[in-house]
Amino acid sequence: MEKKNSAIELWRYIFTIGIAIGHLNQIIWNKNDVNLLFTGSKFLAFFMFLSGYFLMANYKKNKENKAPSVNAWNYTKKRINALYPALFSGVLLAFVIRNVVAKTPFNELLTIFMNSIFEFLGISQLSMNFSTLWNSPLWYISALFVVGYILYYIVSKSEDLFRFIAVLFIIWVYGILHLSATSADGVVLVGMVPANMLILMAGMMLGMLMYYIVDYFKKKKFTENVTMIMSILHITLAMLILYFWVHNASWNNEVYDLILFVFTTILLINKDYISVLYNDSVALNLLGRLSLYFYVSHIGFIYLLAYLFPEMPYVPSIIFNISFSTCWAFILLYIDDYFVTPVFRKNKKEVKKLPKKVKKVA
Repeated sequence: MEKKNSAIELWRYIFTIGIAIGHLNQIIWNKNDVNLLFTGSKFLAFFMFLSGYFLMANYKKNKENKAPSVNAWNYTKKRINALYPALFSGVLLAFVIRNVVAKTPFNELLTIFMNSIFEFLGISQLSMNFSTLWNSPLWYISALFVVGYILYYIVSKSEDLFRFIAVLFIIWVYGILHLSATSADGVVLVGMVPANMLILMAGMMLGMLMYYIVDYFKKKKFTENVTMIMSILHITLAMLILYFWVHNASWNNEVYDLILFVFTTILLINKDYISVLYNDSVALNLLGRLSLYFYVSHIGFIYLLAYLFPEMPYVPSIIFNISFSTCWAFILLYIDDYFVTPVFRKNKKEVKKLPKKVKKVA
């Protein structure tokens, strides 16, 4: 069995923190005369690439002779089982904190809750913006359910068809929207489809195409020189990513995404000295798991911070948000493991029964 790719888990957590600090800047600090740190994050593309890559990996591993709609639903159902409890907890946390901060009268909460029902159900991207959003970054998970179903359906129908559509669609989206240019706070409608849905679909398609590249290189036997070159490239791209995060480098969105695409590919190939060094790290694997719960909860703590400590300086506010979001992520992780999973998920591995009589081998 392959060792767990802990390098991916490490960067999953780092990029989640980058997204969280970006939201902290947008919600609290953009209108203040503060020299903002970490303003160059364009890291959502990384998660789009991963989502597409693992969708394709799942398809390749679990090909079934069933109708494409059945295959797509089976995949989507697994995604919902894995992500919805975290999504619900994030919406609930933000709903409670923001209504406490706003001092909403108790008799109005039911009405407000019903107006938010699409977000609580995890289908805000199907509501045509009629649902109140208390935790707006969770549009990504909601869109992931919808887009994941569509893409799994297409690739189950025909891989050749998918590749043809993907190339044309990616060129179109990059041409009119740019993959990282539109945020969830400024959603633009293209026809009747939210722009962020189109962006997510293009990003996941790139990740699905990335699967073919990664699969090709994984089958190759690397020489020491090639491994060293990949290791140097790994370090160089990591430093570039941290540089444009900290210093807000004014590069084109396509440059950001190209760097993230190549970097993600190297991490997934997992054959350079740096990536292999990380493999099967218990600490990094835990950080990777925490990143989901960190992501769903950080918005709530941004609003709580603004309410409890309105005079808190900028750098301490970053520390506060990261610390409280991480602590809460631990709590959600254990709730999920010890309460949600045993009740709502079937995760018991099938154990093959050994025959009663085992022949001795001479």
